[in-house]
Amino acid sequence: MSAYGKNICYIIGAGDVPDSTDIKATDGDFIICADGGFRYNMLLGRMCDLVVGDFDSLGVTPEFENKVVLPCEKDFTDMKTAVDEGLKRGYGEFVIFGALGGERADHSVANIALLSYICSKGARGRLIHENRVFLGFADSKVNLPVRDSGYISVFSLCDESREVTIKGLKYCVEKVNLRADTPYGVSNEFIGEEAEISVGNGRLLVIY
Repeated sequence: MSAYGKNICYIIGAGDVPDSTDIKATDGDFIICADGGFRYNMLLGRMCDLVVGDFDSLGVTPEFENKVVLPCEKDFTDMKTAVDEGLKRGYGEFVIFGALGGERADHSVANIALLSYICSKGARGRLIHENRVFLGFADSKVNLPVRDSGYISVFSLCDESREVTIKGLKYCVEKVNLRADTPYGVSNEFIGEEAEISVGNGRLLVIY
């Protein structure tokens, strides 16, 4: 179960997904493949629940019973549609693979922006890329397990995030405002303690 009281919606996109990826979906979780993400079905341990896309990156419309076929010319990306399908089913936490890397840097930017969209719907999202996590959340706090070393950065996903508090890292702050155009939350460090990051009002992007 997620911290938001719902099971997890996993989404797999067409970006970089290492062969070592291990997706541990449990009963009640939901798995969506977005277009070329359908290639990574072998990583799931079980068949995905839904496939969405215009299938330009996959190159063929899959013969799959549960699918949403989109036109090539549309206002939203396949990944945005996948997120909407998860939200429609009531999921409050999203874990997304294959959202970064690949040949299209613009899609990577769009998927980071989707974290803000997920937050605006009262949910929380994580983009998993190699050994990095891009975590988006709003009006709440997250606790990260003990790490002896490594960098962590905190950014605002909206114009201004208010009452931002950071504990358990090398640089700590108490109820400061963090603006999107002044990214002074870059390059903090783990110090072997549990980290806690909270925001009273706003949306944060935490990269670690």
